[in-house]
Amino acid sequence: MSDKRPLADTTELELDWRGRTPRQPEAPASAAVEPLPEVEVPSGAGKGLPGDVRHMGTELRMALQVMMETPALRMRQFREGLEIIFGAQTRNRYEVCDNMGRVVLYAEEEARGFGAMLRRTFWPFYKARLECMTQGGIVALVVERPWSIILTKADVLAWDGRLMARIQQRFTLLGRRLDIVTPGGAVIATVKGPLFRPWTFRIFQGDAEVAVVRKRWSGLLQESFSAADTFTLDFQPQCTDFRLRQLVLAVALLVDLTYFENNSSRSAVGPGLDLLDALMFWKK
Repeated sequence: MSDKRPLADTTELELDWRGRTPRQPEAPASAAVEPLPEVEVPSGAGKGLPGDVRHMGTELRMALQVMMETPALRMRQFREGLEIIFGAQTRNRYEVCDNMGRVVLYAEEEARGFGAMLRRTFWPFYKARLECMTQGGIVALVVERPWSIILTKADVLAWDGRLMARIQQRFTLLGRRLDIVTPGGAVIATVKGPLFRPWTFRIFQGDAEVAVVRKRWSGLLQESFSAADTFTLDFQPQCTDFRLRQLVLAVALLVDLTYFENNSSRSAVGPGLDLLDALMFWKK
């Protein structure tokens, strides 16, 4: 007899692939069953480091190819009618494009409904879950911000649901700072918001700057009435690690939730310096 161990039954290990047809239970041999359409099931889930592009499914990897190579991304927030007219905080939704204007990802807040709108409008410390999806509806990245009062934080989950890193806001008297850390607590990169540049967030690995996240001036009417935020994510040439690029996008989403939501302080150091940062941006 063979001493090989039987293979584990994998019928209970299906993942939710956002609208894809789930595996159907086996029918009796006597029943006539139409063949299911062929669907690509990513085989790399759980392999390698979380977020490693080499283990993504072909469809997801092809959708994110532009994000791996582009020198810059633009993240634009959508506002709904209730938010523009009445100031109600509807769920956050974003469009992420490359520097040529091609859509790479959509990001949206998962919580819906009237109760979620009330929490976002009147409680600035609410928890949030943002899902970044391809145009085909495949989840590429998830940012989860738990409930907090003083210092915000967020978990960044890879496409297969594994924890990639955490973003932790740190206390500082001058400017703003967030640390990107591994699940074990080691610092991957540091995000610094200069005191006199409240619309600018620079990401460093050690002493080397690898990326910059900036909130852009959207025009007087849009800034005054819609508060629809637009960000640019500029990558330095040495920022070739796709996992790090994903974390920079997560930083941009958390920065908007933390510093630029209507129910939070629009600036850590006052609206006058917001205007100063906008003027300094246009001087560049």
